[in-house]
Amino acid sequence: MPFSVESRVGYERVVSRQGSVAGSYSYLGTNYPFNFIGSFALSAAISSAFTLAGHPSVYWTDVRIRTQGYRYQLQYRHYLSATKPAPEGFYLAPHFSYTKADYDIRLKDFDTQVTINTTNRNYNLLLGFQHILGRHFVIDAFTGLGYRDKTTKSFDQNGKLLEALPKGTRLKLSSGLNLGWGF
Repeated sequence: MPFSVESRVGYERVVSRQGSVAGSYSYLGTNYPFNFIGSFALSAAISSAFTLAGHPSVYWTDVRIRTQGYRYQLQYRHYLSATKPAPEGFYLAPHFSYTKADYDIRLKDFDTQVTINTTNRNYNLLLGFQHILGRHFVIDAFTGLGYRDKTTKSFDQNGKLLEALPKGTRLKLSSGLNLGWGF
């Protein structure tokens, strides 16, 4: 999710020689470095729009974006190696995730507040590689394709629905790198 940082706790349990089940829970919070860039871009767009509309007195507005939410993920990993047992090596994994994030956007100079609520369901097929360095350090890299069902709604400061935003493309390209500590 944009403008957010994710703190995750995950668990993977080997259930057979070539299979494991993995799950995780994540807290989504405000990503302050990216938030600054997004706030700067939004303020520049607002200033440009006012100038084009004949109101050049608006040069800058203070924009604050705060994010709060969560994500959970579930997957079954089938490890492809005939010589290495799970949880190491290449794997294929059907993967499901559900995300809910709320964005609080405030335009200080205009005394305006908008809340955007987003829910996102993903159904993916991932190809990944997991390696354990030493006894505990885990590196997991993956990529894949999937289907996304995303709902985004914006509300004013009184909680009145302003609009339901377009869903965008349903096709999803996933990729990621996880570093962890196994025990």
